[in-house]
Amino acid sequence: MNANELIALIIIAALAVFSVWLYKRLHKPDITKLYNAKTILTDREYDFYTKLKPLADEYGLNIYTKVRLADLIEPKPKEENPFWMECFNKIKAKHIDFALADDDTSIVALIELDDTSHARPDRVERDDFVNAVLANTGYTLLRTYGELDVIEEYLRL
Repeated sequence: MNANELIALIIIAALAVFSVWLYKRLHKPDITKLYNAKTILTDREYDFYTKLKPLADEYGLNIYTKVRLADLIEPKPKEENPFWMECFNKIKAKHIDFALADDDTSIVALIELDDTSHARPDRVERDDFVNAVLANTGYTLLRTYGELDVIEEYLRL
């Protein structure tokens, strides 16, 4: 193969690569069709929900699931909080498993359904942060491994 043939082969290969790249760029799939529906609760969370529901009904409370932390609390205003974005970033993607609220949607208690993963160092750090920030903002957070006793005890008060 001489130099001219090699150059022609390189040009043809480059054109082929460019054509494939251009085609893919111009013919993106409808990404709205690349999702599957799923249930809001895991099997374990649903089992706990079915145990919690009668207790909530007994006290006239509503159950909300997977409540985003940023919907419960917000960083102090930027004028007095130079770490506003850092604070918001720490809460924007975290959620609380269950919230018990009255008919006016005032939160009575928040519930975290813990499991063995909460012993991992990253989860311990996350849990410590969530515990502190919720306590500092006046919320009651109850942690359980699936038993209702701590919740019943709190509601009786």
